[in-house]
Amino acid sequence: MRRINIILLSVTICLGGIVFFLLCRYTHESKKSDVNKKAKETFIKAFGQELKSRDLEEYFSFNYNAKTLLTADMPDSVYFEDEFGKHWYRLDTKKHYMNVTDNANVRSLHSSTFRENPIMVDSLNNIWKKCLQDYDIYVKSGLCVSVTGYDRKVKSMSTLHNSWCNISNQVFTIYVGYACEIEIVGYLNYSIWNMMYMEILIYLLLCAVSVYIIYRTSIYVVMKIKSMRQKEVVQMPVIEFVQEMTNTPIRSYIMHDDVIFYAEQKKIEKLGGTKEKLQPQSCQLLELFFRAKDNDYILTDNDIEKELWGNTGTNNRLHKSVGRLRSSIQKVEPSIDIKRNASGYQLLL
Repeated sequence: MRRINIILLSVTICLGGIVFFLLCRYTHESKKSDVNKKAKETFIKAFGQELKSRDLEEYFSFNYNAKTLLTADMPDSVYFEDEFGKHWYRLDTKKHYMNVTDNANVRSLHSSTFRENPIMVDSLNNIWKKCLQDYDIYVKSGLCVSVTGYDRKVKSMSTLHNSWCNISNQVFTIYVGYACEIEIVGYLNYSIWNMMYMEILIYLLLCAVSVYIIYRTSIYVVMKIKSMRQKEVVQMPVIEFVQEMTNTPIRSYIMHDDVIFYAEQKKIEKLGGTKEKLQPQSCQLLELFFRAKDNDYILTDNDIEKELWGNTGTNNRLHKSVGRLRSSIQKVEPSIDIKRNASGYQLLL
């Protein structure tokens, strides 16, 4: 029985672990998606605040090549014209649809604004961090800004203390300017624990309770099945031969739901539990009680003395014999008792 208990416990713990993992994974993906969405929204808000702080009175001219269009809304290329002449940029489809805005005038305004006054990455990150806190997101944030100049060379700038800024912590990539010459990558440094510690504790508690309930229920079902199988062999509480051997009947009696008295083997056994060996005299006396079923398991003193000692017994010997039997039974099942009445003893099952 102990082996069955260990197997049941192992199975329920494994099932609980799988359910816990799936719950945490689903919650993490859901929260991560929500945080990433809020991170991008707050950055666009922070970017707007940064833009408002700039001087936008600079002169610029914007146009695009209308001869070839990749889509209905996207030109093949654009150019900027200043005192140095025209500067052409071929548009990238992927970057085009990842721009911070889809308004052509606003994009050109961005390009003009940040060409002469580059983005200060740490300053923009501080603004973003404050916007994140407005959404109750208190984690480290970081930015990496890459700018493509007139000479097509790329210059990158990152926030300080950015050793944790890697692909696993990346939350968004957006582009600024109509020519998409500015790339901004945002990072958040958060762990599973600080994102969903409350859910982890709740899931652990629920899984622990569920594992315990399933385990106890499984044990109860196993015991019931075993008890029912035993009842198919032995009918309570009458004498029945459960097996016939050569001139040697094995007599078994059910004393309780899971307590059996094996007369031939001189023992009382609790299924999956205690066993108690009986002395020959105690075994004989217990079987006498079962034979008195029609008399409510009552034996008079004379019945006991005659059967055990042939009318040569004494009251002292009788009481000691009953006491030994009572003690042996209650070691296995304390609810079974032998009580004294006016003229003898009664077995109380």
